[in-house]
Amino acid sequence: MNNGLKLGIIGNGADKFTPIGEKRAKIKIYELISIPGKVTVVSGHSPLGGIDIWAEEIAREIGLRTEIFIPEVHSWNGGYGYKLRNLDIAKTSDFVHVIVARNYPVDYTGRRFNICYHCGNTQLYHVKSGACWTAKEAIKLGKDAKWWFINND
Repeated sequence: MNNGLKLGIIGNGADKFTPIGEKRAKIKIYELISIPGKVTVVSGHSPLGGIDIWAEEIAREIGLRTEIFIPEVHSWNGGYGYKLRNLDIAKTSDFVHVIVARNYPVDYTGRRFNICYHCGNTQLYHVKSGACWTAKEAIKLGKDAKWWFINND
């Protein structure tokens, strides 16, 4: 039985987007999941909000199935934390879409990185995201992944 395409929709938390960046990200999510056929949205219910939560909300609004992996502990290692959650997203998704901010909001007060150390590529600069690690794990498993860069200004 064909259950359709499982699309991983992952990326930065809400604090990495300005209001216009959030609007652009939501439009991109809608474009990516509004394809003909059966689609299940796979995501990680980030406690930071942002792409994961917006993908879940948009999927529900348009009547799509979701498969959400919620971390039980808010740490990388130990219990069912971010690492195991991200591996489940990578294993479950047929295709992973990474939606990341191209630049930090001017008023962002959190920790900043010069590059996304998961990608290590200064030519394709974007705000660091664990979603990049997840997509690279999916690629190792033979899945495809695509990055989408959202401008905040």
